[in-house]
Formats: sequence, structure tokens, C-alpha cells
Amino acid sequence: MARLSVLVIDASDWDREQIVGALRALSHPVRVLGESDLDSGRDRPDVIVMGFDDAVSFETARPHLERARALSPTVQLILCVPPGMDSLDKRVRELNARAFVLKPIEGNTLVELLDETLSHIALRKARKKRERSARKRIQADDVIGTSEEIREVLSLLDRVITSATTSVLLLGESGVGKSLFAQTIHDRCTGSNGPFVEINCGAVPPQLLESELFGYEPGAFTDARAQKIGLIELADGGTLFLDEITEMERVTQAKLLKFLDSHTLRRLGGEREISVTLRIVAATNRDIRAEVREGRFREDLYYRLNVVQITVPPLRERPGDIDAIAAYYIDRFRRQFGKPHLTLSVDARTLLHEYGWPGNVRELVNALERAALMCPADRIEPAHLPIERRQPIPHKHGIVLQRKSGALEIELPAGAVSFDAIERAVIEAMLKRTRGNVSRAAELLGMSRGALRNRIARHGIDVREFHGTPVHAG
Repeated sequence: MARLSVLVIDASDWDREQIVGALRALSHPVRVLGESDLDSGRDRPDVIVMGFDDAVSFETARPHLERARALSPTVQLILCVPPGMDSLDKRVRELNARAFVLKPIEGNTLVELLDETLSHIALRKARKKRERSARKRIQADDVIGTSEEIREVLSLLDRVITSATTSVLLLGESGVGKSLFAQTIHDRCTGSNGPFVEINCGAVPPQLLESELFGYEPGAFTDARAQKIGLIELADGGTLFLDEITEMERVTQAKLLKFLDSHTLRRLGGEREISVTLRIVAATNRDIRAEVREGRFREDLYYRLNVVQITVPPLRERPGDIDAIAAYYIDRFRRQFGKPHLTLSVDARTLLHEYGWPGNVRELVNALERAALMCPADRIEPAHLPIERRQPIPHKHGIVLQRKSGALEIELPAGAVSFDAIERAVIEAMLKRTRGNVSRAAELLGMSRGALRNRIARHGIDVREFHGTPVHAG
């Protein structure tokens, strides 16, 4: 946690020493300022502790207070007032102090009050810093697409956003845009007024993930020299997005489960229970049920996160959205690269639809960005797209399929070959192209999904063999 500044204003040297002594006992690292530190205009206090004994010392201290507030409008004020001031003067009440402490100053009372005040300020500053960093790092886009598959996902989202605390489990391959869907859930939820905070559990060393999520107090471990506010606390009132949740170790899983059950946490090394209300959105590109069966992911945590499950379909299963996504990003790259007339050629658009997009939307966007940057004119051609060029596919029966001049050519091996072998070769080539997507393969072959399913079964083809296979020519 960054060092906070406390301005001490008190005409009494004894009382001032008492206040400074209390500051030394704080768990927060602070920098003590005096009235003279305000002269430079660079020292902006976070908290003012102002003491006075009578009307004269009050009027003497007041100009310093007003000058400090002019430098730092959000500064918090704690007043140390003389006894017998139960009915405080109207002028004192108008100062809008956070709290009043009676003199003679009782050290523990002031320490507890300052610790609470500084924690509130540190949390506010950490949230603002996180939000600024997030705005620089990402630019949230709308979910793009009108396909039936994406409409089903958006329909689920519309039901989820009626609650600001319901946990959501997002499933889908890498690159489908799970982070975007998590951000969309947060943005569309009217009951959520807190921040959107995200962390990739696989990008943080396991031994650090717990402290990132829950925070820690000074002295909690060897290098804990200052307080750290965890991401769960930072997301209070908003959404915490836990990407790649299956990378989380079981010890941290147990602590996350406890938080989800109680909505309270303790920072590492802390004793105070902190109440937090938020929505957890967890995501993974793994088969989380298999992770549970194999003991790597807690079953009870899985059920706690899986209140609503949303599977984001891969791009190959919603090819109707490719044109909309391409149009959106081509428009962006026109502005970004100063190419107002940038377009996709017909052949380039055809190639986008033929490719299987193993990297999903992320790969499509990256391919378009590179093409927009590298094409010398205003038209993106197939040669500008960094997509694996299609090569002939040799079949195990010696059959070779390739496209020449827009037509499919079949090279047969010497000797006899059955028509069933040719049909099987064509089906397998199309399944390779679509990475095992039977619906898309049926569409490209001009037949119904049921008819293709029957032929797949007749030939004994295992569709699972084509999931994740490289895309080649058909």
C-alpha cells in the first residue's frame, strides 16, 4: 500500500506529541506533515488531525485547515476537542469532521480511528488506480453477432443481470471472448455500482494468488512490509472475474469457497472480518467436470460457482457472425491506421469463411489487424491474411483431395478403390476443415446434419479425432 500523508495541526506541543506518537503505532505506513509542509503546495494530506483547546486556538488553526482542504478536497478530518464541548460550537460542526476525539487524547482510541480512516482511503485509492489501469489496458467492445448461437448466450445474459450477486461460470475455448462476456454481464447489471476487477489465475504464481485475492497485513510474511488490499475487497459492490479458474490450487480454492459461503474474508495476517458483496464470474477453457472427477478442482466449489453456466460457442460454430465481426474491426482499423477506404476483397472474405479459426475471435481480430497494417493499398487480399495456406490432404487409402480453380479434384491411387473410401475421405476432409463441427461440415457439403451423422456412423468415423486438428484443404 502506498504511504499516506497525515497533517497534524495543534498549537499545544504536548498534544501534538501525543498525536504523532499515535501515528507511529499505526499498521499503515504514514508520512507526518506539519503546517509548514503546505507551503510548497506539493504535499497533499490524506488525513488531517486538528486539535484545539479554546476558541482562540481554534481560529488560529482554521486557516491551516482551509489551506490543506484547498490542496486536497477529499481529505478526511479528525478533530481533537477539549472536554466539556458536548454541545459543540456551530462553527466546529460546520467543518464536517469524520470524527471527534476528546482531550486528553487516549492513544488506543485515536489509533483505531486512524487505522479505520486510512483503510477506507487506501481502498478508495487502490480502486481508482485499478480502474485507471484497466482503462489503459483494455477497451471493452460490444458482443458482436446475430447468429442463433450468440443470441442464445445473450438471452442467458439478460436473465443473469437481474441479480447483482449470482455466480456465473463461463465455459469456452481460448479466444472466444470470455472476458468480454464477463464485462458485458457487469456493464448490463443495473444493480452493480462497484468496479469490474479481473485476474487470470494462470498468470499469477500459485504462491502469490491467495495474497492477490485476499490481501495481507504488514508482517503477515517476510516481505509483507505494508498493507495490501486484495482484489476481492477491491471488487466490493461490483464483479470479480476469475479467468482460468481451474489453474487455482486447492488450498486457495478452499479459501475462496469459504468466502462465497460467508461473504466475509480476512486479509493474510489480519484478525478483522471484512464483509464484501459482489458477483463472481469464473471462466475456464478446460473441461471443468473432468477436473472435478480427477480431483484437481473441488466439487463443492464447482457447484458454488456453477449457479448459472454459460458456454460461449467457438467461432467455427457461428460462421454467420464472421462478417459482422470483420466489419466491426475493419472499421476500427480504418481509423487506427489512417486508411479510410480499407475493405476486404471477395476472395479474402471467402477465405475467412473457409478457415476453421482454432484461435477463435482473438485469432480473427489479430489476423485482420495484421492484414490491415500490412496491405499496401486499401484492399485486403487473401495473401495479406496470416492464415495457414490450404494444402492437399492425403487420405490413408491413398486418396488426395485438393482444390484447383475453384473445383474439387480427387487423385486416386493406382488400382481399385471403393466409392465408400472416396466418400469417407471427403467427409473426413470436411471434418478436418471444420475441426469436428458436424453442423458446419454438413452445411458445406450441402446436406442435413442428420444425414451427415448417419454417414459418419456408417463409416465408423470418430468425430472427436478432429477436434483441434489443423485445418487443411478440402
